[in-house]
Amino acid sequence: MRHLILIAVALASAVVAAFAQQTTTYGPRETTTTYTTTTITTSVVENVVVERSAPPRKVAVFVQNRTRVSGMDDEVDGIRDRLAAALAATDAVIVMDSAEVADSFARWKVTTEEEKRGLVAGVFTGGSVPRVAQMLGCDYVVAASVVGATAMPRNVGATPSTVYTLRMTLKATDATGASVFAMPPWSRQMPIAGPAGDAMQFYNMLIDQWAEDAGAAVANSAAKWRRPAEAAAEVAFTVTTTIDGVVGELESQTKGVKEEQLQELRKVVGGATVEIDGAVLGSAPGEFRAAPGLHTLVVKREWMKPYAAKVMVRDGANFNIALEMSEEGISKWGGVEALRADVAKRYAEAAMKRGVKVNIDTAGWHDVGENTAKMVIEKANGQ
Repeated sequence: MRHLILIAVALASAVVAAFAQQTTTYGPRETTTTYTTTTITTSVVENVVVERSAPPRKVAVFVQNRTRVSGMDDEVDGIRDRLAAALAATDAVIVMDSAEVADSFARWKVTTEEEKRGLVAGVFTGGSVPRVAQMLGCDYVVAASVVGATAMPRNVGATPSTVYTLRMTLKATDATGASVFAMPPWSRQMPIAGPAGDAMQFYNMLIDQWAEDAGAAVANSAAKWRRPAEAAAEVAFTVTTTIDGVVGELESQTKGVKEEQLQELRKVVGGATVEIDGAVLGSAPGEFRAAPGLHTLVVKREWMKPYAAKVMVRDGANFNIALEMSEEGISKWGGVEALRADVAKRYAEAAMKRGVKVNIDTAGWHDVGENTAKMVIEKANGQ
């Protein structure tokens, strides 16, 4: 956008008129002369055009190891840091650091490792990119993968040697999940005289070369990346299950408990993992947000069969999912009521340890199996 700024520039202070008025008084010993000077300052107005540059592009970088090479998993964070440094050095983008990413996940209540793994895995398939970009407040997501690393023995004449090969991929998507850049598959070899030694030492040398090449490739293309289109306004919807409904019943009988405490209690008893279009949103029962329209909803819970269906998300929609027990669940619990009783029991025990009072009428409860302890909670006086 070009902005026309009117700048008044004082180019000169000109004396347009200067005159002296002389008055002479004749007397015996005195002559007085008075001078009056008038100065007028003029200004020249000049039009100056200032080009305002576009705001920098904010990028989140993720790296995954798809090989089974011993020690490569330990290098993932280092690979991310080297790639981030190479990208930042180009001045084409601003790269979010690891701490900033972790803080953003925490603000969105993504604290369990299962949820984090689901979101990060979705970055590489593309399913969770819009969700992750929203959480992090970034314009683009860059995903790099170590897809191959091999060490092959070779003989050059009578001298043994080892050829180390590394293969990497890199792609960038905008905040809506649309692809904006894909680096051609990268592969390099490094022959080393002598028998195989510390493989990671040589893989790291190859990773340094890849990071430099990746940074240059992004620098050459980033200016052409299109700005992500405005995403449709998200709407709120809720997901509950017939198993975890007991948690809602328990929470309705608590008083003066902060949402943070309730979240902690839900994690203690576990919950149903909710996914939209391959991206993990959180645990049911709970409220979630997504763009209105048709989505694939997946709900998973331990001891239950996974549920998957196409659903129409609208503002205020509530999806109450009737989960069925898996063969393992039937073998362990015998029936749904036994599992519901165990969930309620563990929730109440966790609440008591944290000083949270739960007021429950247990008159209608019954023993659901020989191996399941009865849950009896007395009402607190005055509650």
